[in-house]
Amino acid sequence: MIKEAPYVDVLIMTYNQENFVKDAIDSVLNQTYKNIKNIIITDDGSKDSTPQIIEEYASKYPVITPILAKENKGIAYNVNRGLKQLKSEYMSSIAGDDMMFPEKIEKQVEYLNNNQDVVVCSHDMDVFDSITGKSLGNFSETINYKKINKKLGVEYLFDPAINLCPSTYMFRKDAIPKKGVDTRLKLVNELIFDVEVLMNGKLGYIDETLGMYRRHTNNISSSDNDHKIAHFFEEFLVAYAIITYKYPELVGLIKRARSNLYFGKVIRCIMAGNKNRAKNLSKVLIYEGDYIKGITAYLMSSIISPGLLNKLHESQYKEKVTGLFYRTV
Repeated sequence: MIKEAPYVDVLIMTYNQENFVKDAIDSVLNQTYKNIKNIIITDDGSKDSTPQIIEEYASKYPVITPILAKENKGIAYNVNRGLKQLKSEYMSSIAGDDMMFPEKIEKQVEYLNNNQDVVVCSHDMDVFDSITGKSLGNFSETINYKKINKKLGVEYLFDPAINLCPSTYMFRKDAIPKKGVDTRLKLVNELIFDVEVLMNGKLGYIDETLGMYRRHTNNISSSDNDHKIAHFFEEFLVAYAIITYKYPELVGLIKRARSNLYFGKVIRCIMAGNKNRAKNLSKVLIYEGDYIKGITAYLMSSIISPGLLNKLHESQYKEKVTGLFYRTV
């Protein structure tokens, strides 16, 4: 039972989601928690009817604040437009193609009220296929690789076995960086943002399924695009450099994360048949002092065939088998 009833702002981020955005908005409007002060919907210059749908909802529900853009400038700019509108003690965020279960916000507010050392709260999600509507299992079973059974510190962000869905987060407003999301990076800016949040406290995890994560063409194919993967690799290295400069006390975590990044890149190179590139990247690992990963990667580059790794990648165990090797790339 919630003794206090702090206000909550909800941030919904959209881009070309005309087929999904109604479900996302309705799921917020149907929350059991009644102290939702503001539903901020930021659209990143959608070319479909998403902006019109948002305006239609805003005309019916005064609690909704629409923030529409004429051009697409990327996720970071879109999120920052919404963060500037925050007024409440807590902020819940959700992508425009995901959904909340009715008790999500109520349970997260209760958790944050009872755990003052926690600055951001997460939970499990039901992963479902957008076309068939069939459940593919919980996020913790199909995408995550490690069971979470305790509060987490900033170190979890550099653990390749832990992957949480951004649509599950509820933040304390005071822990959110005043400058918002770093706009210098397009693909991994949320890492710097999350580090800055967790330098203020812990992440708490509610072991319940409190929302639905939609799997569809856009969010599946983008993770397998070679050009985008190369950009991810480059941006992670830049992000690690920025974090090291701002928080030198995290240098040990960054070093391990960078090793995982290079190891994952070696796997990708082997799969592509570029063994010379894989061997050269293996030498980088050895040069940086990670002899175990470096030597392992070099031997894999020399012995394992691209066909074997590609079979594992395309198997029904794709997420589990290969995820630990190159989730970050």
